Formats: sequence, C-alpha cells, structure tokens
Amino acid sequence: MKIDIRDVDAVRAIQPVDAALYLRATGWEAVDSKDSRVAVWSKTAENEEFEVLLPMEPSLGDFSLRMGELLQVLSIAENRSQSEVYRDLLTVSSDVIRIRIADPELSDGTIPIEEHAQIAQKARDLILAGACAATELRAVWHKRKPQQAIDHVRRVRIGQTERGSYVVTVMSRVPPELHGIGGKLFETDSPFERRVTETLANSLVALNNASQQAAVRQTMDAFDQAVPFGVNSNLCEAVAGLWAGDETQRSLEISFSWAPSRPVAAGAVRRVLFSQDRLPIIREAARQLRERAPVPEFELFGPVLRLERADGATAGTVTVIGVVDGRTVRVAAELGDPDYHNVVQAHDQGKAIRMSGTLQKEGRGFSLRYPTDITVIDE
Repeated sequence: MKIDIRDVDAVRAIQPVDAALYLRATGWEAVDSKDSRVAVWSKTAENEEFEVLLPMEPSLGDFSLRMGELLQVLSIAENRSQSEVYRDLLTVSSDVIRIRIADPELSDGTIPIEEHAQIAQKARDLILAGACAATELRAVWHKRKPQQAIDHVRRVRIGQTERGSYVVTVMSRVPPELHGIGGKLFETDSPFERRVTETLANSLVALNNASQQAAVRQTMDAFDQAVPFGVNSNLCEAVAGLWAGDETQRSLEISFSWAPSRPVAAGAVRRVLFSQDRLPIIREAARQLRERAPVPEFELFGPVLRLERADGATAGTVTVIGVVDGRTVRVAAELGDPDYHNVVQAHDQGKAIRMSGTLQKEGRGFSLRYPTDITVIDE
C-alpha cells in the first residue's frame, strides 16, 4: 500500500512511543526540547545531518502532519520506501513471524477459503506449541495446556497478508529493553513473550534437522532427541497442517523478524524452510510422539470387558473399553481389593466404571498406571 502524509488514518496509527523506540533502535539520538509535547531527534547518515520532530501527544492539532513529515525524513535517511518504514514503525515492539506457503497456484496471493481456515487454525496451534514448550519441554501436550501459554496466544495478533505466494503474518508484542543509569543494561531474564518466539524458532530448526535425519535413518531417534530443543507432537501437527491443500508441490517457509526494541543475538534464527518431502515424515513423527507419550490425569470411562486374577493373588487386571483420541480402545489396569471386587460386581451387573491415572501406550493396546478414584457408574 502507498503511505504518504495525505493518508491521515494510516499516519495516526503510528504510536509516539513506538516511533521513539524505532528511532532509538536505528541510531537516532534525542535532543533536549523545551516543549514536552514534542521530542527532537537527530542522526548523521552518510555525512548528512537529519533532524525530526516527534509529536508525543496524539491530541495535538498537527499530529498527523508531523508524523507524516517524520515518515518522509526516515524514508530519505534510510533510502527505503515510506511503506517499508511505516510497516517497521508499526511492528518495532513486536516479534513478527511470517508463514509463507510457496505454491505456483498461489502466486496471486489468494487461497481457497477452506484452506485459509485450516492455515489460520494451524498458525494458532504453532504459536501455542511454542508457548507450551517455553513453559516445559515434553513430547506432547494433551488437552490441559499451561495457562501462561493460553494467555500468550490470546495476546498474539494476525497482521495483513503479504505478497509472495501466500504469507500469514503473526505479531507478538514484546516489552522493550530498558537500561539503567548511565546506559548500563541489567542482566535479567527475557520476558515470556520473547522466550516463546525464541523457543519456537529453535524448535523449528530442530524439527527440520530431525526430519532430515529420520529420512536417512528411518528411525524416530532424531525426533526423540529433539524434544529437549522444544519439538513436540503439537508442533509437528501444526507444521504438517500448514501445508493445507496440494502437498506435492508446496513448500513451507517460516521467518522471524525480531523486535528492534529488544535486540537479539547475532546468531538468532531468521528463517526455516521445509521442503515438501518433509511432510510425510513430520506427520508420522507427530502420530508416534503422541501415541507413545504417557497421558497424566487421564480419565477412563467405559464398560468392563475382561477380568483376570490368579488364584491367591491380591490384585487383578481389569480391561475396560474406553475412548482415546476419538478411538475406541482397550485399556488394562491393575487393581487390588476392594477396588477389584467392586469392578467384578460392576461387570456382573453390566455397569460402567470410571477411574483416573496415567495412560500409557503398550504394543497395540493401552494401560492405565496408578489408577485412582475408581467409581462404579449406576446409569
């Protein structure tokens, strides 16, 4: 889009604090001003002195005019278009994640509406997977996600789509870096918002490497070893889902633009490219990671199929027909008395039972370890 000083609404969208953070991050210096409502900034670039006036109060009558002039000067000083400078001013306090789906059929920047809906959902799942991994590293996250991760996803924004096949823009605002007296930077932990983006970027690199190694070795070892780097089943499912339509000719690129208001190390991840041949491997890894990982606090509910207890034994095995990930499966659990006796009575009376524990995949079946709260359902 074309941005100039006549585009009043666009210019007024620039926040004074964001503009100040941008100027500071790009080498401008604040000059003392007698009027607190206007900040004066200066910079020398290519032996030329530049000066801009930054209005600090949107209520000023000439706010739009001054912001338009600032945009013009920055465009000249940086030798970039006003639209590029404008975009960076709006995102100076945000880590920007761009999800680009490359496909010859999407060259006009449009996509079928059903695929768009899927991509939007999977983009959310991608951010949530990174947020979960930033709180704890585990192979799979089931229904109960950390509240901190859920709250973070609610704050993330989707920007306008960009040209370049089909690009989804995700923006996560990050608190600016603040210095102490004399410009000294205090050594503090990064805010959670930045840790999420860093975790997501590093986990995508690990996922890409694991899919390459798995293709060569035909084992899951590489994915298991990638779990400590943030890879989990949820991440694999989100990445695989972003392919959406024609999987045979699409590639997926995820790039990161880090908020200038909080600089990152020189080696920070900038771009991860997944070729279309990685999709089947990542999808299979997602399935295996989810099936093999224990599910804590799983609630099993269903009728009793089988009862087994050796003569003289104090405990027996009960097999219950339950539902796991939408599938009807058999789940075995070892119970002692009086729980085993109560389940025998429920079986004889055709009643269902309910119990909680840690669900574990074993061969073709499942087991419920450490069962508790065994209850017979009268209905």
